[in-house]
This record gives sequence, C-alpha cells and structure tokens, in this order.
Amino acid sequence: MFRVATNYQSMVARRRLNNLVEDQSKERTKLSSGTRIYQAAYDPSGLAIATGMKAKSRSSMQAQRNINDGVSLLQVAEGTLSVMHDIGGRLRELAMQAANDTVGESERYIANKEFKQLTEEVKRLTASTKFNGNHLINGEGSTYDLQIGINNDPGADRLRYNLAKVLNSSNNFGLDNVNVLTKESARNNFRTIDKMITEVSNSRAEIGGAMKRMESSLNNLQIGRENLEASKSKIEDTDVGEATANTAKISIMQSATTSILAQANSAPEAVGRLVNS
Repeated sequence: MFRVATNYQSMVARRRLNNLVEDQSKERTKLSSGTRIYQAAYDPSGLAIATGMKAKSRSSMQAQRNINDGVSLLQVAEGTLSVMHDIGGRLRELAMQAANDTVGESERYIANKEFKQLTEEVKRLTASTKFNGNHLINGEGSTYDLQIGINNDPGADRLRYNLAKVLNSSNNFGLDNVNVLTKESARNNFRTIDKMITEVSNSRAEIGGAMKRMESSLNNLQIGRENLEASKSKIEDTDVGEATANTAKISIMQSATTSILAQANSAPEAVGRLVNS
C-alpha cells in the first residue's frame, strides 16, 4: 500500500540509525577511555561494585605505606642497637686488656678514658634515638598502633608494638659506676658488660621478628590488592576485542540502515510516477 502523508519505513529507519549512532559512540568511548562503565547509565550496579573495590584498593595501598613506615621506625631502633652492640664488644675488649698484668696503671688510665666515653655514648644513644619525636629505646618508648588492614578489626587490621618493652636500659645497663682503672675492677665488669650485650641482642632479635612479621603482612596486602584489582578489572575495564567487534558490527549495520533509509525516502517518488501515468 502506497502512502504519501506518512512514510512509516523512513521513520523506523531513522530511529534505528540514531540508535546505531548512539551505540557506536558508546563503543568508541569504551575503547578510548579503557573503561566499560564510562557513565553510570552504562551499568549502574557494576559501577557501584567497582567503585567500592577501587576504594578498598586505595586503602590497601595506604596500608602498605603504613607498614613501610613501621619498618622504617624499627630500622631506626635496630640501627642504634647495632651501634650499641659494637660498643659492648669494645667495652669488653678494653676490660680484657685492663684485666691483664702486662699493662700498668698509666695504660689502664688511658684505656679507662675510652671506656668512660663509650659508656656515656651508650647513655646518649638510648636517650636520643627517636622517630617522629618519640623515644624508641630508652625504656619509655611509645606504644604504636599500625593500621595494616583496611577495616576496623583490632585483631585483624592492626599491629601494636610497645617500644618501652624493647630495651631495659635502666641505670644505663649498670655501666655508670664501672671503670677499668684496676685489674680487679676490670674483671668485675665482665658480667655487667655481658648483661648489656645480652640485653641489646635480645632487643635486636625482638625488633627483627617484628620486622619479619611486617614483611609478611606487606606481602599479604600486595597479593590481596592484586586479586582485588583483577576482580575490578573484569567488571570495569573495557574488553578491547569485544568492543572492536561491536564497532565493526555497528558500522555494517549503519551502512545497511542508511541504504534502507534511502530506499524508504525514495518510495513517495513511486507514487508520483503512478499518479502521472
């Protein structure tokens, strides 16, 4: 049936062509942006899930930085303890030297000067070692809560370290009143120095264990974030192969629809020819 007032076929073809243009624009946007959900209207529920995952991923990155800061804190303490270990070895060496009768009073007097300077350095190190203004090894260190998880579970998301318990440096390990001025005093110092070395060794071991635990926590966070990003990618990122195929399909359909529209628009001419005949 021929009609002139209403070209229904042309209207359908134009609507279909507009839809194809919109679809092609979406596919090209996905390809150029790399994200499948460039606008919320593309996939509202998918966008909500992906956004939540993105927030968790960013929180995981901050948790990793928190752990690295905690490791830095412990490295400062461990570095000072390493120096104190060396000092303890030298103190014992001086005591051993002064305990021998092959040295005289003048040599012991000179050795005692170094001995006293080293004991004062031990005191200075315990008092001055700080991180961000907080003492670390003076027996009055702060309690640190490290946020290593992305939630608020005290057991699962935080590590607590009481640095006041790391090192018992009261009375400067008993070194304040010791000297190597005599053979007897030098020999009597062995136990005090050994106790100081043992205390420092135990503290280094405790800090080393804490650092190892943090490294394990960091590794776990990294693996968790990798899996989270992989899940988010499946929801949000553009499948380039699929988008490319869709773009090609839409282009073919556009060509076909444009041809149909041209034919529909030329249909009224046939009515004119029929009338003229």
